Amino acid sequence: MSGSRAKARRRAEPARTEVAENADYLIAACQRIFEADVSGIKVTRPRQFIIGWWRAAFAQAHASATLTLAGLAHVAAPNRRAYAELVVRLQWLTAIPLEERGPALDAMLEHERELTERSIEHLRTMGFDSERDLSEMRAFILDAADGVRKDEARRFLAAAQSTNGQSLGLYVLWREETQYAHATGALASAYAPASADSDGQPPVMDRDLTGQVHMAFLATTLVYHLLIDEGVPQESATRLVDAFLGL
Repeated sequence: MSGSRAKARRRAEPARTEVAENADYLIAACQRIFEADVSGIKVTRPRQFIIGWWRAAFAQAHASATLTLAGLAHVAAPNRRAYAELVVRLQWLTAIPLEERGPALDAMLEHERELTERSIEHLRTMGFDSERDLSEMRAFILDAADGVRKDEARRFLAAAQSTNGQSLGLYVLWREETQYAHATGALASAYAPASADSDGQPPVMDRDLTGQVHMAFLATTLVYHLLIDEGVPQESATRLVDAFLGL
C-alpha cells in the first residue's frame, strides 16, 4: 500500500477506543446471553426458533467483534451477513400474525428437508452414496404453510419485503456482505484489484461496530415481544433482556 493510500485508510478508521468498546460490549453480551437460564421456558416450535435465532445472532456478533479487534474486519463478511439475516428473520416473525407463525416455520423446515434430500441425490450423481439415515427426518410431522408464507419461509427477499420497509437497511447490509461471503467476482477483485489505488481488501460498512450494537438491541427487543406473544411469562422474557443488558 502506498503512503497516501495508507494515510487515507487510517483517516477512515474509527478511533480504537470506540471499536474496542463496541466489540467488548458485544462479546460480553453474547456470553451473558448464552449463560442465561432458559430452562423455565416451555419449548414450542416458535419459541425454539425465537431463542435459537437470537442466540445465533449474538454468536455471529461475537465472531464479528473478535475479528474486528484482531484487525480482520474485512474477513467477517459471512458473520455480518448471517447476523443481519437472523435479525431480519426475527422481524419477519414479528410481521406474521401469531396463529400463522408455527406453520410458517414448519414451511421453512419442510424446505430444509427438501434441500437435504436433494443434497443426498446430488452426492449420488457425483459418485458418492451417502449412508446417512433420513428416516427420522422423513417421519417428522409438519403443518407447513402454503402460499405467501411458504414463499417467505423459502426466500429471504420475500421475508424482508414482508416487513413493510422495516428490514430495508438490514437487507442492504445483507446484500452488500453477500458479495464477500461467497466465491464471487466482487471478492476476487477485492483481493486481487486491477487498480493500484485499492488496498486489496473487501470494504467494511460498519467498521466501528456501532451498527452491530444497534442490531443487538433491535434483536433483543424483537425477541422480548415475540416471547410475550407466545405466552411466555413476562418475568421469564424480562430475564433474557436483563441478561443482554447485564442487569
